[in-house]
Amino acid sequence: MTQHFESHIAYQFRDKRLLDIALSHPSQRNHATDYQRFEFLGDSLLSAFISRYLFTYYPEAKEGDLNMMRTKIVSGNSLSKKAKALHLDGVIKLSPVFKKNFGAPSDNMLEDTFEALIAAIFLDSDLDRLEAWLLETFKAELQTVPTHSEHDNPKGALQEWSQLKKGGEIPRYKLIEQRGPDHEKEYTVEVSVAGTVLGKGTSTSIKQAEILAALNAIKNYKA
Repeated sequence: MTQHFESHIAYQFRDKRLLDIALSHPSQRNHATDYQRFEFLGDSLLSAFISRYLFTYYPEAKEGDLNMMRTKIVSGNSLSKKAKALHLDGVIKLSPVFKKNFGAPSDNMLEDTFEALIAAIFLDSDLDRLEAWLLETFKAELQTVPTHSEHDNPKGALQEWSQLKKGGEIPRYKLIEQRGPDHEKEYTVEVSVAGTVLGKGTSTSIKQAEILAALNAIKNYKA
């Protein structure tokens, strides 16, 4: 199974133990500590290489736009979709108890395992090989990511729309979820107008999550 998986992701491991660690979710306890360390390293490497690509190929982009572009590519939702596209959901190793109670791995598990896989590829090769693999894996996303935000101030734009179209109502932002350890928290915020939820956003800061929620709301009311 793993041989077919390696063919699918276009990377052959020299040290198969590294791949085994990356695919062994802590629910089954084998390699639990190593897996979590891999996840930490993979998350950092992914952010660094995507950031460098955007910094290099979009020299006119402002900091806020670069951050928005990176978030669209490496956000949790994006990573879980990428993990499924690479068929990680078919090779991740889960405990029998988890499989019995929950069945398929959650999106959060797939995100974590994808990050662990990134670390495994780095440890099996080097930074140059990993960068090439990441840029090829995210080629479509890098080519289609917007080069600037739809609005310089999406929260302000949403408020202008709501006051004009919703009888003076203003957007309300609510933190609905936070997950992860303290040093790498991820926050999900929803924005509503007159009691109706219009959009959600997830990021490593509440402020950025609010901005993404506003952008999501803008897309929804334009649809």
